[in-house]
Amino acid sequence: MARPLDPFTVQRLAYVRYLYREGIEQSGQPAPLRSRAITSFHDAVENYLGVLTQHLGIDVAKAPEFIAYWALVKEKFDLPKKDAMKRLNDARVALKHNGTFPSEHQIEQAHRAAEDFFTTVTPKVFGVDFDSIDMVDLLTQPETARLLREAQTHADVGDYSMAMAGLVLAFDALLDYYSASERPTMGASPFKFGTKVYPGDRPRIDGVNSQTSGRLKKFTDFANAAQDALRVISLGIDYPSVARFRVITPPVYGYGDGSVRFVDLHSVQELTADDYDWARHFVIESGLRASRADEIRQLQERSFQRNWNPQEPFGERTWPGPVSGTPEVEESTLWDEV
Repeated sequence: MARPLDPFTVQRLAYVRYLYREGIEQSGQPAPLRSRAITSFHDAVENYLGVLTQHLGIDVAKAPEFIAYWALVKEKFDLPKKDAMKRLNDARVALKHNGTFPSEHQIEQAHRAAEDFFTTVTPKVFGVDFDSIDMVDLLTQPETARLLREAQTHADVGDYSMAMAGLVLAFDALLDYYSASERPTMGASPFKFGTKVYPGDRPRIDGVNSQTSGRLKKFTDFANAAQDALRVISLGIDYPSVARFRVITPPVYGYGDGSVRFVDLHSVQELTADDYDWARHFVIESGLRASRADEIRQLQERSFQRNWNPQEPFGERTWPGPVSGTPEVEESTLWDEV
């Protein structure tokens, strides 16, 4: 019987699955860019082997050579697919050290070998299916994680229209997480890029009002699009992927009564499991990329805590130039040496 999984092991397995999914994404790129898939599949397997040895309680002073893992764990578990993994390792060595690009067949072979390895070993060692390992556990944005899990419940019953609407809400929550400050008094978030324009703002420029305010309507449309694009780009999220995400997912709107709705168009009804799988992976990857901004949010919070409501008002200081008595440095240019 497999040992229960602790949170750290779950997180490491989720990272393995993320690397594996990265390999799948890269394998669909044109040559030679798709070659990167080989290293991603190899990294996924190598990380997995490290988690496996730790979970089995095997003491490893330092990470062994890739294929040496099979002999290392043999007493506790007979690892399968050694020949297939050796071919993956050979392809990775040929690419990394010899500059030999793998063929399309080799990349597909590596994909299937990694998939077979993970789906075979994971239930036996960890007691769960590989597909059940959720990369949402890697996210630092709580509302995005919650909505992703709720969307998955709709995907599990085959309602991909509703599931994709949940992914839209999850992605919007991700952007809002970084554009909104924890408290209004903390000041504007550096990822906000101005106050959002709403249809009810005066003067009204929606509906029939847009016919008499054409110029203002164009500026407003540009401002909304620019704000969204700047938020995405500033967080390091891939903009072409955002464009694809917005094209295949339904627009979702909130209403005054608190409901959230979308129009179930024919294109939305035709969404498939593959569409959902790509979109879910995109939102998770976006959350991981955006998490680099967590430190900035923490710095802003720390500054607020230090500066909020002082006992005495802060004094001002005037910039004096260099410290008194500092020798002056003569300025020179390249032309002075000619």
